[in-house]
Amino acid sequence: MIEIKERETGTVLCRIDVSTLAGADLRELNLVNADLKGADLRNANLSNTMLNNADLRDARLQYTKLVNAQLVNAQLNGADLSKANFSNGNRSLAANLMNADLSGASLIGADIRHVNLQNAKLAGADLSYTLLQSANLSQANLESAMICDATLIDTNLSGSNMQGTDLCGARFNNANLMNANLNDSRFSGEKTQRPAILTRANLRQASLVRANLARTVLRKADLSQTNLTEADLSDALLGGARLRNANVTGADFKGVSLETTTLDFANFSQSKNAKIPAYKINVR
Repeated sequence: MIEIKERETGTVLCRIDVSTLAGADLRELNLVNADLKGADLRNANLSNTMLNNADLRDARLQYTKLVNAQLVNAQLNGADLSKANFSNGNRSLAANLMNADLSGASLIGADIRHVNLQNAKLAGADLSYTLLQSANLSQANLESAMICDATLIDTNLSGSNMQGTDLCGARFNNANLMNANLNDSRFSGEKTQRPAILTRANLRQASLVRANLARTVLRKADLSQTNLTEADLSDALLGGARLRNANVTGADFKGVSLETTTLDFANFSQSKNAKIPAYKINVR
């Protein structure tokens, strides 16, 4: 018999007739404010469970089912959520992790499609190979996170802090990165690593100071009013992209074709290696 207690008062929230919580059926339970710090919940089923404000710090949640689970304000710092399922692909049944703290957590290969992570703390987290399609990460803190080879198609990252993140191989097609802080982020690494894809991504007013965008795919992306100071865009694909009013001071455009890129009112006088076609007008 295992007792799950309230984190502050020690009141028993429920008793489970099992010898371990690993693989346990914990569906539909009310575990608000539960003390599950360091708990072994591998392969457990927590679908539709209320875990708001729960303490899950350093918990082991590999392969755990969390479909439609409520984890608002939950503490998941340092937890291992590798291959966890927060979603079954149905938007209405995705988990809610608004304001949750996942700093330093491992989410490698997790299914996070459509999940609400608005204002969540994910600094230093490992989200490599995760499915984040159509998730809401607006205003989230992803500073220094690993997001390599993740799928972020149609994902909302507006206003998020992604400074110093590793994004090699990530797919951001149609993603909303408006006003995001992407300073010092790495969309590209060694030539053996795949660059990120940002086709049709919205990067309006984002900050990409010193970002490594070499070889990245930015076709039809909107980089209007974006700060690209000292960014490396060498060999990037910018066909059909918009750089209207972008700050490109010190940005490196070596090997970049700008023939079909909108450059209106961008000042290229202090950029590097930019070859502006003679027919372009309104370029400063």
